[in-house]
Amino acid sequence: MRQSLRILSLVALLTALIAQSGCGSSSSTNSTTNSFTITVSPPSASVVVGGTRVFTAQAFDSSGALLTGVSFAWLSSDTQVAISTGGGSFRGVAVGTVNVTASASFVEQAGTGITNVISAPVTLTVVAAVEGTAAEGAPLAGASVSLRDAQGQYAAASADAAGQFRVDTSGMTGPFLLKAVTAQGRVLYGTAPDTGVANVDPYSDLLVREWYAAHDSDPDRAFAGQGPVPAAAGMQALDRGLSTKLAGALSAQGLDAARFSLLSTPFKADHSGFDAILDQSEIDPAAGRVRVAGRSIQ
Repeated sequence: MRQSLRILSLVALLTALIAQSGCGSSSSTNSTTNSFTITVSPPSASVVVGGTRVFTAQAFDSSGALLTGVSFAWLSSDTQVAISTGGGSFRGVAVGTVNVTASASFVEQAGTGITNVISAPVTLTVVAAVEGTAAEGAPLAGASVSLRDAQGQYAAASADAAGQFRVDTSGMTGPFLLKAVTAQGRVLYGTAPDTGVANVDPYSDLLVREWYAAHDSDPDRAFAGQGPVPAAAGMQALDRGLSTKLAGALSAQGLDAARFSLLSTPFKADHSGFDAILDQSEIDPAAGRVRVAGRSIQ
């Protein structure tokens, strides 16, 4: 009987030691698994076909501390709808919705290998629209921005306080003629070859009026349906010619004249960049004269 009791006591001791050893191993493993997180913002966004939207990502360790110097890889769930162009920027390709994720690799603990962490998905919706800025140095806040397409269809929207607008072009055909009208009756024109970015400002207005003058017409009649919308190739040539003449002013604002479009390069009406040039410009469309900071542009 005594021998049986000694054997049972030994078995109980060994069982307790094994259980303690197993618990310690399990706790250690869980503390180093998936301890990093990545968040992406904004949680949802939209972009026009041909336009770009930028997302940002942040990585945090298990204590919630922000990690710096992390390189993220970006992925679209459908590159036929939107494609990553690097750095969190995505370009709209076709109408639809995609999931956007960011990922990064970490060494969580020496000797445990590399862990790849992927963020929860956020959504990007690609829409058919023309968007841009309506401004003349100051934003044309509240201006009515309308457009006519190549088939004579019309659509309209209003510019917000920053002069930003987006006009839905679903079912419409480019190229487009844009018209901004302020509450004071000021009228400026712009143009777009298709969906994407198109600005309405004194320079776009000058180029549109030059195109119509060369075709013995004017934008007022054309917008009313008594003439064609501007041809994309012709507008591109006029755009390139004037951008070249403005190369000095553009370079002074840190802009690349070789890549800048007076018609479609995005800008903000905040008195910097291209908007600073608008502040300094005197444009006479009737005479075709342009002065920037008191100097004539030939």
